[in-house]
Amino acid sequence: MIGIENITSKRLFIAIPLPDSANQLLNHYCEQIAAQYPQQKIRFTPMLKRHITLTFLGVLAEDQIKNVCTIVREFEHPAITIQLNTISRFPDAQSKIITALPAPSKALDSLHTQLQQVLELNGFPKLSRPYRPHISLTRMKNLEDNLPITIKPPIDMLISNIILYESQLTETGSLYVPMETTKLLKK
Repeated sequence: MIGIENITSKRLFIAIPLPDSANQLLNHYCEQIAAQYPQQKIRFTPMLKRHITLTFLGVLAEDQIKNVCTIVREFEHPAITIQLNTISRFPDAQSKIITALPAPSKALDSLHTQLQQVLELNGFPKLSRPYRPHISLTRMKNLEDNLPITIKPPIDMLISNIILYESQLTETGSLYVPMETTKLLKK
């Protein structure tokens, strides 16, 4: 028997959506990877699904969902600019996951830390792993060691909002449904 909590619970995460300009530039590198490995049928993450996860919240009950919606809506942080500078395997050199990685950024670390602190103050669990921002592009088997790829010139990305997404698992993959958005403060 399905409990009421299963009917109202949702799988959520908070992320940074990618600007169209950054997505278009990343497509160039996706095409380069596809050309480098023509024998593989590579399915790249669609542009509308690309994001940088700030925190994965997991499956939340209705009262937790209301709470996190309020947190995201009221969250304040200055807008920031980061640079994407590498296409690499993630989380390590043997992984099948291919990602775009930002250059180390104190501003991005600040955004993540401040959001995580607000979540923890509101009863959400502390993260057990260090924050490792990335943008998933694809998964590849039998990849030769031709990565990382340096992004030249680096892709500048203005981060002006964050979004609370629901991740709905479907037969054709995950569907990311925006639930709440906050605009970051102008610099």
